[in-house]
Amino acid sequence: MRTRHLRTLLVAGAVALVSLTSIPPAQALPACPANAICLWRYQDGTGDLYVWRGGYVDLPSRFVNHVGSFRANRSGAFIDWATGKECRPVRSGDYASNYSGRFGSKIDGVGDNC
Repeated sequence: MRTRHLRTLLVAGAVALVSLTSIPPAQALPACPANAICLWRYQDGTGDLYVWRGGYVDLPSRFVNHVGSFRANRSGAFIDWATGKECRPVRSGDYASNYSGRFGSKIDGVGDNC
C-alpha cells in the first residue's frame, strides 16, 4: 500500500513539473504564396504584409528597418544600405517569427541576390 501511494505521488509530481516547465508552441507564420518572400511588420506574421516576387525593390517606407517576421518560398536577399551594402541571403524554406531584433531592424530592400 505504501509503495503504491509513493508511486502515485511521484507520478503526480512529475506531471506537475512537466506542466509547469512546458513551453507553449510557437505560433505558426501565415502562408506565403509560392515563389515569393513575405515580410510582416510585426512578429508571428502579424501587421502589414509585403509580398516580394523578384527583382530588386526598395521596401515601402513602413517596412524599412521594421520587418518583424518573414517566410521565404524562394531564394532572395535582404539588403541594408545604411553604411554601404550589407546583405543577408535567404533561401526557400527560411523563416523567422521574430526578426525585428535581428536583421529585420536594418532591411531597406529585397533583391534576387547579394
